[in-house]
Amino acid sequence: MPAADFSAPAVTPATSGMEPARGYLPALTGLRAVAAWLVFFNHYPLGPLPAPGLARAFQYLVDEAHGLPLLLLLSGFLIALRYDSGTADFRPQKGWRRYLWGRLARIYPLYALLTLATFALLWHWGSPQVTPGILALNLTLLRGFFDEYKFTGIGQAWSLALFEGFYLAAPFVLGLWRRGLPLWLQPLLLLGLGTGLVAGLAPLNWHGLFGSYPFMLSYTFFGHSLEFFVGIWLARRYQSGRLGTPAGVWRTAGGILLYLSVTAALAVTQAQFHNPEHPLTLVLNLVGLPAAGGLLFAGLLSENSGFRKLLSGGLFQKMGRSSYAFYLLHAGPLSFWVYDWLPGLWWVQLVAVQVVSYIIYRVIDLPAIRLFYPHKTA
Repeated sequence: MPAADFSAPAVTPATSGMEPARGYLPALTGLRAVAAWLVFFNHYPLGPLPAPGLARAFQYLVDEAHGLPLLLLLSGFLIALRYDSGTADFRPQKGWRRYLWGRLARIYPLYALLTLATFALLWHWGSPQVTPGILALNLTLLRGFFDEYKFTGIGQAWSLALFEGFYLAAPFVLGLWRRGLPLWLQPLLLLGLGTGLVAGLAPLNWHGLFGSYPFMLSYTFFGHSLEFFVGIWLARRYQSGRLGTPAGVWRTAGGILLYLSVTAALAVTQAQFHNPEHPLTLVLNLVGLPAAGGLLFAGLLSENSGFRKLLSGGLFQKMGRSSYAFYLLHAGPLSFWVYDWLPGLWWVQLVAVQVVSYIIYRVIDLPAIRLFYPHKTA
């Protein structure tokens, strides 16, 4: 899955002694690589369900390993740090034009190029997906609002609609907070708005536009807004120095253990109900994982753990910076076409897509960002 930016923010926290001089947060860039791997395993075709036993339990666990909440949380954190103007006028720092152009330049060039390549391959295969309307929905990032079309093109890129929704909403979210509307209340209001959209649009039966409440919760910004708000809350505390410098690594360890525990609970729930729209599954995905991710982030921001040092290493920095290309390439028609030429081993395919992603990042993605948004540096 994508993240808001390819590198952690250059900001200076109020706490001292925790970060390099420029306030760069390499551990968060490295964490993006971990989140991308979780997405890879979530999408990797594991084959038929094994017989009851340890193998089946492991497959359920891998299937329920989600990296998206970490990426959404990171996006909320970065946007709040970089673009909060500190005022209540709904104007992002440095203005709307630069803000929106920066968001578009970060995500769109590589996405558009790979989307066109995907549809060219689908056209070669004679796929019924290749119509002007479906292509337009993909290129405009609107397909994520339609249940019928959400997995067309680069299937996993449906989640870009979540990020774009947050980018548009973030200045208003921050402005309302500055005007006294609590952060904890805003996700509830957005959930109510999403519920209203389903009530009004689902009866139209128009290609699944806000076609059901489970769809709204699982696939739209209204259902996933809590991740962004956890990120914003962490950014406020980090910037003001209120995260502190706790002794030990209990936040980092607790966040990892809680994330694994929620993932295991999701696996058990799926094994029991075989229904990704079951209420318990939705609660674990939309509340449990953001809470666990928030605790992990708090640890990475405030504790000198071994995990933080690992994520800050050079290899994880390279993989983290190329994670957006990895997200777009790891699944879908382009990747499975390549996988057919590789041995059917997950680690071979993981390494292959990681190497190709880094090349694409250096050759295409990074030059495009610098061309369209020269203010951004690597």
